[in-house]
Amino acid sequence: MSEFIPVGVTAMRDPKTGELLSAVPLYVEVTDGNCPPLPEIDRKMFARDMYRRFKEQKAMEKEEAR
Repeated sequence: MSEFIPVGVTAMRDPKTGELLSAVPLYVEVTDGNCPPLPEIDRKMFARDMYRRFKEQKAMEKEEAR
């Protein structure tokens, strides 16, 4: 019996604007209970990157409001 486990997400970029399109989940097929090792996520780096993007977005919104 096979099953699929989620391992992450990916998103393509719009060729005209360069902005990210809708995210798509990535799955790995696991058969007979043989689960591939999943990569460790550096949660601090991920959080810093997300916060940096948030600050940049807020700064852009503030500039547009002027």
